[in-house]
Amino acid sequence: MAGSDAKNAVTKLVGEVAAVIERLQSLAVVVKDRASACGAQLASHQTSPSNNDANSAAVKKLRMISRALNGRLKDTMNALTELKRIADDALVLTREDDAGEGGDRALESLQARFAEAVENAEDAGSLTDRIPDVPGDDTTASMDVDRTSAKAASTSTDPDAIDPTLERKLVAAGADLKSLADVVRRLREHERDVDARATLASEVRRLAANSSTPGIEPGTAPCEPTYSEDNFAYGSTPFATFWKVIDECPLLAAAMARMASCQQKEYGIFMHQRGFQVWGSSSGWLLFYAAFACKVAGVGYELLGCHVDFANDLLYSMLNKLGKPPVFIKGDVLELGDVECMPEPPVVWLTSQCWDQSLRTRVNDKLTKECVAGSLVVDYGEGVGLGGCADTWEKVSSTTAAVSWNPTQTFHVYRRKGVRTEADLSRWK
Repeated sequence: MAGSDAKNAVTKLVGEVAAVIERLQSLAVVVKDRASACGAQLASHQTSPSNNDANSAAVKKLRMISRALNGRLKDTMNALTELKRIADDALVLTREDDAGEGGDRALESLQARFAEAVENAEDAGSLTDRIPDVPGDDTTASMDVDRTSAKAASTSTDPDAIDPTLERKLVAAGADLKSLADVVRRLREHERDVDARATLASEVRRLAANSSTPGIEPGTAPCEPTYSEDNFAYGSTPFATFWKVIDECPLLAAAMARMASCQQKEYGIFMHQRGFQVWGSSSGWLLFYAAFACKVAGVGYELLGCHVDFANDLLYSMLNKLGKPPVFIKGDVLELGDVECMPEPPVVWLTSQCWDQSLRTRVNDKLTKECVAGSLVVDYGEGVGLGGCADTWEKVSSTTAAVSWNPTQTFHVYRRKGVRTEADLSRWK
C-alpha cells in the first residue's frame, strides 16, 4: 500500500475507534451516575430501622442492580483501555515507515483488534442503550437511554462557549476575549490534528518504555523518572470551568488578582511569574487562560516535549497580544517545580486526574514540605491527597464543572495552614 493510502487508512481507523470510545464514555457517565444513586439507595435501606419483608426485598433488588451496574462499568473501562491502546498503536504507526508489507500487516492487525474489541464490548453489553434504573431515584426514570441524550455531555454543546453573563464580567475586567478565543481555537485544532496526536502517542510510548527499563534507577540518565503510560492521558479543561473554579473560591480569586497587580508593578521578574504554576501544563491551556483573562503570567511544567514545543510556538505567535507572557518548561516537576521563593504565597494548579499514585504521593510530600502558610493548591478531585493532611492543609472550596472526560468533575482548592514566619519572609529579602 502506498504511503498516502496507508496514512489515510490509519486515519480512518483512528476515527472509527474514536467514535466507539466516545460512545462508551458517554454511556459510562450514565452508568456511573446510576451506580452512585444505587449505592446511596442501598445505604439508606441498610441503615433503616425497618426490618420488614418489603425492606429486605428492596435491599436484595438494589444489590442485584448495583452488581449489574458496577459489572458493566468495569467491562466498559476494560473496553476503553483496549480501544485506547489500539488508537495509540494506530497513531504511532503513522509516525513510522508504514509503506510495504510490514505496514500493511500492522494495519490489518490493528483492524482485527478493533473488530474484536467492538465484538467483546457488544457481547458484554457495554454498547447497549438499556441501562437499569434505580428504584426510588427520579433521575433514572427510563431504562432506555437515548443515543443523543447519552452523548450530550460531549457533543451537544460547545465546550468553549462563554455565556453572556460571563462575557460581560470578563469585558468589565478588561480580559482580551478575542485573543482568548483565538488561542482556544488553535489549541482545539491541534488537539484534533492526527499528526499531533501521533507525535504525542509516540513520545508517550518512548517515555513509558524508557522509564520501565529494568536495572536503571528512576531519574538517572538515560531514562526519565518512572511513570506509566496512563500518567500521560490527555484531556482538556474548558475556560468556563477554569473561571468557575476561581470565581467560586474568594481566596483563589483574591490571590490571582494580587498576582496580577504584583506583576504589573514589577514586570519581568521570573520570581513573580512562579506565583502561579501549573504542574502538568500540557499544551498550555490553563496558562493561556490566566494570561488573557486574569492578566497573570505563570509557569507551566510539563514532561512531554511535544506539548511544550506547541505551547511555546503558540506563545511566540501571540507575543504582541500578551502583556505578560507565561513560561513553559520541559521537565519533571518534582525536580523543577519551585514553590519556596515566592514574594507571595503561590497558587499551584495540579492536573492530577490520571497521575500515578507514586507521583501523587511525592507531589503531596513536596507541597507539604515547601509551601508556606497561605499557599493555595487546586486539585482535580482529591487525587494528590491533601484532603487527608488535616494538620497542614484545609479545603477552602469545591467546584463541580465540566472537563473533556467528565461533565461533573469536582475540583478542590486547599490552603496551607499556619502563619508565615520570619524564616518564610526572609526568603524574599
